[in-house]
Amino acid sequence: MALVRLAVEGRVKDKIILNFISEYQKRLSPYFKLELAELGEGGRYFEKLSKQQAASEIFIAMDAGGKKFTSEGFAEWFNTKRSLSKNITFVIGEATGLSKQARETVSEFISLSDMTFSYKLSLMVMAEQIYRAVTIITGHPYHK
Repeated sequence: MALVRLAVEGRVKDKIILNFISEYQKRLSPYFKLELAELGEGGRYFEKLSKQQAASEIFIAMDAGGKKFTSEGFAEWFNTKRSLSKNITFVIGEATGLSKQARETVSEFISLSDMTFSYKLSLMVMAEQIYRAVTIITGHPYHK
């Protein structure tokens, strides 16, 4: 089964956020597995990442300077990425931003907004936007 991962450089302990993500995991389960991954701090995950794993997965980082989309544009872009790889990881940096190792691993940067969001809020927005993209692609009435 295809996998879309929301990867946070840090930890998520807030039950409200975990419940929110869980709801979108359920909603997206007919299409792919949505996984929350806590990568730890300082980019250690990316230091251990094998070249084979890095090559078989698309890594995209959230960054204020990244490419911006409308919801429809994101849906089209996301659909293209899904056709290129079974596994997509969206990397969300810590409060201090993305680690150097994460920046060197990702293939692309996208932005949620010109504003700065906490990594917790970014995580929730990404889960919803991924779901919205799927509903746009499938013609579901969620996106009007």
